[in-house]
Amino acid sequence: MERQYEGHHPTLQPAAVPPGDGDTAEVIDFRPLDPRVRTLWWIVGAITLLVILLIAVAAGMFLLGGRWRAVPGLIVLAVGGPLTAGIPVVRYRRWRFALREHDLWIRSGVLWMNTSVIPYVRLQFVDTTQGPLDRAFGLAQLVVHTAAPGTSGRLPGLALDDAEALREKLADVRISARDV
Repeated sequence: MERQYEGHHPTLQPAAVPPGDGDTAEVIDFRPLDPRVRTLWWIVGAITLLVILLIAVAAGMFLLGGRWRAVPGLIVLAVGGPLTAGIPVVRYRRWRFALREHDLWIRSGVLWMNTSVIPYVRLQFVDTTQGPLDRAFGLAQLVVHTAAPGTSGRLPGLALDDAEALREKLADVRISARDV
């Protein structure tokens, strides 16, 4: 089943960028990830919190005596609970991407914001990957590789259809960018 990129999903259309007049910065229309990724991140956070809680409770039972043995677990819950609930919300608000005429922009970060600009002409290849939880939620990650060492860009939490369509679109754009 082949899906066409154009018109399939409104968040995957190329970003409309008004032309700059030299005095003002260009406005880039960043697109969000699929909202289901927040739930996936909450589940991963809850599993991580549970493991840390079990370790803290075990440490408290073996290292502390009397009524103090519950303290490490309570500290983990008091600090980790709000972080586990809040970080996925902030991550979702901060992860954005934009398809422009000549490049892909990826913006992410919770405390430190990172913006990557990947020119289409520098693309080597584009992958989609899915872990077990991604598959359970119908999500995929788009991974963009350039000639630079390592992965140049990653977009987690895209709907599988959209990730595959975006992969195909970037592959086509990469070929046409090199022909110019």
